[in-house]
Amino acid sequence: MIAAVAVLLTVVLITGGTAAYFAVGAGPDAAALAAVEDDPDVTVERFDDRTVVRSGPVTEETVGLAYYPGARVNPESYVPTAAAIVSDRDVAVVVVEMPLNLAVLAPDRADDARDAVPKVESWAVGGHSLGGAMACRYAAENADEVDALVLHASYCDRDISETDLRALTVLGAADGVIDSERERESRANLPADARIVELDGVNHAGFGAYGPQRGDTPVSTDPSVMRDRVGNATGQWLAA
Repeated sequence: MIAAVAVLLTVVLITGGTAAYFAVGAGPDAAALAAVEDDPDVTVERFDDRTVVRSGPVTEETVGLAYYPGARVNPESYVPTAAAIVSDRDVAVVVVEMPLNLAVLAPDRADDARDAVPKVESWAVGGHSLGGAMACRYAAENADEVDALVLHASYCDRDISETDLRALTVLGAADGVIDSERERESRANLPADARIVELDGVNHAGFGAYGPQRGDTPVSTDPSVMRDRVGNATGQWLAA
């Protein structure tokens, strides 16, 4: 996955048309986003390059999650997932914007996320697909500043097995995009007590609200149900 993105980056730097393709980003689904905006129990605050999603006031007890979008996905596409994560929980999710919608171009963007909610003392960093891989790199380099790592349909290419980080991997049983063999091999890079959750009826695109993804496995599960499953698994773990 990461090697493939590196090749794409070369094209991006050479071809303006390709750069525009990445910059537009997939999604968000307008109806899914509107449902979050209309929910009186969820607060969405937008800043220049980040969006904070929470369900209550932020205090020193709130757990923060800096979230990196997948490759070529508009960050707004993860607001509905973030809403499911924070629902009825003392958790705040900060979805960060990436240059050209590629987290590999700004793997340290979690710094900006943490600055957006300065009251939060306990932070996790995470993301979807390529975003998760870049979040792992950030966690590996800042293990003394963050407490946890959340991987959505993703895996680590950095060894954090000897750190004190908590780690959660959420996978879709119907994911047709992730390299499953590489994901399993990469579990050795995680702490021994890392939690692995595989959700039935969830594919790769089910982690966000951006529509079908090429190469993915079609499922009959409603997209909102997939996001709720992902959000509940993540939110329960973060709040525990």
